[in-house]
Amino acid sequence: MKIIHRVSFTPNVEPLETLRELGVRVEEPSSSLVRLVAFDIEESNSVWPVVESLIEKWSMGDVVITKFTMSELKKADSLRMITSWHHGYPQPDDDFRYLSASFDLTEFCDKCGIGKYQNAPIRMVQEPKWGEKNILQLHWIYDEFFVLPDVWEKVFKPFGIGCVPVIHHLSGIELKTVVQLDLNTIADSELQLSKDQPCELCTSCRRKKYLPICRGLFPSLVTTPTKQNVKTQEYFGSGASAWKSIIISSRLFQQITLHELKGVNFIPCN
Repeated sequence: MKIIHRVSFTPNVEPLETLRELGVRVEEPSSSLVRLVAFDIEESNSVWPVVESLIEKWSMGDVVITKFTMSELKKADSLRMITSWHHGYPQPDDDFRYLSASFDLTEFCDKCGIGKYQNAPIRMVQEPKWGEKNILQLHWIYDEFFVLPDVWEKVFKPFGIGCVPVIHHLSGIELKTVVQLDLNTIADSELQLSKDQPCELCTSCRRKKYLPICRGLFPSLVTTPTKQNVKTQEYFGSGASAWKSIIISSRLFQQITLHELKGVNFIPCN
C-alpha cells in the first residue's frame, strides 16, 4: 500500500525552483488552456515532510490517493469500487437540470446533495468516446457506473446485475454503445466507522454525510453482504455533493480483473 499525494498549483518561480531543488518533477500543463501544473509524491519519499510544509505554505491543491498491490486486492473479501475515468456530464448540464430530468427530488436537499433517487434513464450528449476504456463514471454522479453493452453481458450479468438504457439527450433515443449498471441494492448493515470519523451535518436538512475516505483501507460492513454488490447506507461527500459508496464481492472483483476492464480501481475493505 502506498499513500500518494496528487498536488496541483498555479506555477510561479519560487515553488517551481524549490521543487526542482528537492528533485520533485513537476508535470507540464496538458494544453495552453490549463493554468495549473501538478506532481505526484509518495509519503515514503524522503523529501515528503518538506513538501508537506510547502503545500500548506503555498495553499496548493492536495488530493490523497492510496494505491494497493494486486496481492492486497486479491486477499480482500470485499472491495470498494471507484472510478479512474470520469467522462462527460449528465444532461441537461445547465443549472444542474439533469437532476429533475432523471431523479425524484422529493427528499433531495440542494444544500448538501443528499436524497435524490433515480427514476428515469440518465441522458448523455453523445455516445462515449471509449478509446481503450470500457467502464466510466460521469462527473457529478459518483455512485453510478456505465459500461459497454458487451461488458455488461460478459462481466456483470452473470452476477445478477442488471442494466438500464442511457438516452441521447437531444433525440431521446437509446444510445447503442453504453448502458448504466443497475447498482441500487442498499447494504443491510452500516459500515464499521469510527466514532470520530469526519463528517458534515447539513444545516438545512440535518442529515449527515461522511467526508471521502481517501487514505488506507475502506471500512467493512458490519454484516457481510450476500449480494455481489451493494451501496452503503451512508452518504459521502462535501459541500453540495453526496454519494453512496459501492461495495463489491471478491468474486466480482476477480471477474473484472480477469476481463481487464479499464476505467475502474478498487480499495480493499478492512
